[in-house]
Amino acid sequence: MKGCWINRRIGLGVVVAVLAGVSFAKDSMPDMPAPAAPPLPAVTAIKLLPDRLNISDGRDARRVLVMGITASGKPVDLTASAQFQSDSKAIEIGADGYVRGREKATAEVTVHAGNLQAKLPVNVASVEVPKIGFVRDVQPIMARVGCNAGTCHGSAKGKEGFKLSLRGYDSEYDYGALINDLGGRRFNRVDPAGSLMLQKPTGEVPHEGGKVLTKDTEYYNTIKKWIAEGTREQEPEARAISLEVLPDDVYLDLPGRSQQLLVIAHYKDGSTRDVTREAIYSSSNIEVVAVKDNTATALRRGEGAVLIRYEGNYATRQVICMGDRTGYAWAEQPKYNFIDQHVYEKLKMMKILPSDLCTDAEFIRRVSLDLTGQPPTSEKVKAFLADPAESKAKREALVDDLLASEAFNDYWSNKWADLLQCNSKNLGQKSLWTFRGWIRNAVAKNVPYDEFVKTLLLAKGSSYTAPEVNYYRALGETGKITEDVSQTFLGVRFNCNKCHDHPFEKWTQIQYYQFGAFFARITFKKGQGPDEQIIYNNYNGGEVNHPKTAAVVKPKVPYGMAHETMGDEDRRVAFVEWLTSAQNPYFAKSMSNRIWSYFYGRGIIEPVDDIRASNPASNAPLLDALTEDFVKDGFDVRKLMRTICTSRTYQLSINPNRWNEDDKINFSHALPRRLGAEQLVDAVAVATGFRAGYGGMPTGTRAVMLPDGTGETMDVLGLFGKPKRQSACECERTSNFTLSHAINLVNGATIGDAVSSPASRIPKIVNENKDDRKVIEELYFAILNRPPTDKELEGVTLGEGAKRLETAQDIAWALLNSPAFLYNR
Repeated sequence: MKGCWINRRIGLGVVVAVLAGVSFAKDSMPDMPAPAAPPLPAVTAIKLLPDRLNISDGRDARRVLVMGITASGKPVDLTASAQFQSDSKAIEIGADGYVRGREKATAEVTVHAGNLQAKLPVNVASVEVPKIGFVRDVQPIMARVGCNAGTCHGSAKGKEGFKLSLRGYDSEYDYGALINDLGGRRFNRVDPAGSLMLQKPTGEVPHEGGKVLTKDTEYYNTIKKWIAEGTREQEPEARAISLEVLPDDVYLDLPGRSQQLLVIAHYKDGSTRDVTREAIYSSSNIEVVAVKDNTATALRRGEGAVLIRYEGNYATRQVICMGDRTGYAWAEQPKYNFIDQHVYEKLKMMKILPSDLCTDAEFIRRVSLDLTGQPPTSEKVKAFLADPAESKAKREALVDDLLASEAFNDYWSNKWADLLQCNSKNLGQKSLWTFRGWIRNAVAKNVPYDEFVKTLLLAKGSSYTAPEVNYYRALGETGKITEDVSQTFLGVRFNCNKCHDHPFEKWTQIQYYQFGAFFARITFKKGQGPDEQIIYNNYNGGEVNHPKTAAVVKPKVPYGMAHETMGDEDRRVAFVEWLTSAQNPYFAKSMSNRIWSYFYGRGIIEPVDDIRASNPASNAPLLDALTEDFVKDGFDVRKLMRTICTSRTYQLSINPNRWNEDDKINFSHALPRRLGAEQLVDAVAVATGFRAGYGGMPTGTRAVMLPDGTGETMDVLGLFGKPKRQSACECERTSNFTLSHAINLVNGATIGDAVSSPASRIPKIVNENKDDRKVIEELYFAILNRPPTDKELEGVTLGEGAKRLETAQDIAWALLNSPAFLYNR
């Protein structure tokens, strides 16, 4: 039985997989061109955003969005076709649609949209023209035309000998580079139009970046006047501090429908400016939402977000494209807990209907794999299906039993060992085992999450006697500690702002080093044992220096407040108090989101360890409610898991309906998830009764009990995505399925040895059951955790003598290779 299995068994495998009720995903549809704009619907009223304008000076220019309101109360953008009319000479309405002041006055503009109109009050406070400054006026233009982009002068080494800070995060540096580089020869104050700063972007002088400015445009004239006025710098405080984006919600009824956005920058002095033209826009989901300049267009039904960036400030606007939902009607659904309420609210808004409940057989397999990392035995499945108790009650009882099992402790210890990078390469064998033992003990005792993290991050002592210090040992140095602590416990990727301000978030470079300063005094020294390390707090130094100024950076949290540390006080104490506080907006939320993802295959925020404004939650009220409940229950991780598993949402079928078949993010039906590496190996062992041994480990050791992410045991496990535990990123564990995986399963030892071994349960099943149908039934219970259907039993015969066992092994092999076994459904 151990030779090449492909020729002999591939046909039967496909047949049995199909009979097992397996559905295969359809090929991805090719990209479709943007649809034509649909006709505008009838509107009953119009609304202006904003509903009044204040013009602050002679350079201030403002736009207004004109929103039509349909009979159903839904908005539609009429801005492009609206007409603006002013009877006052104090107001000028340009061909570009911008409103400007020409005299100090208060006036009204009449806005016409079809046969509807609205009045727009306008106050012109001043028509004095202020001097142009670099920070507020010129640098935004440079960003808009791409001068400081990563592909141009904002790259690490700049371009053609000229370097700017990436996306203009360092105004002082950029101003100095422009003014002082080349001895100031980029400017000609006698003849501003002859300045290199204008001649290169207009193409008058060879420019590798091409022509990005046109003469006599507003941008060109602004820079020209700035040069003529003496290239005023302005203080860095002149930068905008926040963005306001209108409208609040973007609802597009059909593909092809568009919505313009209006972006208003707010400044420290209380002033505002319309920066719609200078802002940079991008789409979070280019298959659903296309963005050009300030206009979002729906490509097909779905959800996406527009990221708006302006001078170090970021905002997002969620975009919903409803599509044609003719015939949809919400049907009331039972609610098992608050999760269902929040999921249903989102489904109703998106006009989605949830699937039916999964069967009891599907539930016991799904929840066993999710909570213990292995499927149930056939005996447990039969007992569960035979239990006469009401389905909801017996499912809740099953969840409680699994949460209290040793198999749960083994599985979730393995999860935490991944996150905490428990590996022999960095720790050595003895420290590896002590650290893994400490993790398992914490999981078994259900130590509250905040206490677990406090103990971990305040650790000190020997890697032998204080196992928790091995987390710091695995990370090794201040930079990696900074990045991994942030990503693991806050869900925030802090590595991007090590070299410059984060290009897509609010995090700055100085915050990176302030964060790291809390850990700068962690020191390592060799202990007496062969791989023993002593971790302690160095009170005689240990500082972080800013890479540009070399100045010592004092510890400071990136948001909120932590108490100030004095003298020899361990800085980590203040940090940990801040980190684990119930008021920390990221700590509990990131863990709630991470745990959710383990049961649904994706987070409410996805990726789970990349929480940022430009990556919004698919259901923010749901995540807020989960977080609130997690904190209220004292950071009880098992209680959080129980809440998730006993929700009706978790128990929905994998089978979609007409109204949710295109939904992948709103949890309206279960999504298939390929078994993880350890889950797969352990599932084969449970199904066949044959468990392959691991060198040096006791007989019967589960794959999730292996302490390491390296070494000889990683052969098959590594292929199927077990991480080497060198990174804090969840992405280190993979769950893809390729030809290499298929060949290994079809022709490799993982399934082949388990099926062919005399020690497997298959010979026993064949010997104990003379009825062929009973043999097939037992195989289905053992492998797919359900009885076969009548169709799957139809016409099946095993043959006589040795042929009977061989055919049973063939069927077992085919079932083990089917998606119904390889995926948690």
